[in-house]
Amino acid sequence: MIASVQISTNRYAPPEAAAVNMYSVDGGEQLTLGQLMAAVCIRAGANMEAQSVNKMNLMNNNVELLKTAAEYLGQLATDSVSDWATVRNFLRGTLGMTSAEAPDTLDTSYNGRFKVINALKNHLEALTRQAQEDMIDVQSLISRRDVCMTTGSSLVKSTGGSQNNTASIL
Repeated sequence: MIASVQISTNRYAPPEAAAVNMYSVDGGEQLTLGQLMAAVCIRAGANMEAQSVNKMNLMNNNVELLKTAAEYLGQLATDSVSDWATVRNFLRGTLGMTSAEAPDTLDTSYNGRFKVINALKNHLEALTRQAQEDMIDVQSLISRRDVCMTTGSSLVKSTGGSQNNTASIL
């Protein structure tokens, strides 16, 4: 049984050739090449899982932002904003709108509200585009994780598949 194994990854790009990952092992002298490859695949899969969870948490936060922004958009459209300071602070501080886009005092005329609505709509469209890109990133991470885990599992099976082999890899 191996007490501890450190697997380091270094990126190597030879002149005029594709970059490759080089792995070095400290403490795993008893590992077979198949076990090392399985460990690398499983570790990569776990890292991609963590990245996808972080990305999904970020997406959940963005959904809440979009909900709040849509609520404020509705208030602006129906001229029912009761606390402009709160709305303005959200638009500026959270969405990053400028003081020109979210002025200190709301002009409640149609044109004044329309100007703020238009700026908010542009920010919401940017957030929506970002959410779509984030979803594609998550799908890609999950797909890559699945490939890593499948490859790692196949390598474990091909090295004997016994519980001892699996335990020594992990």
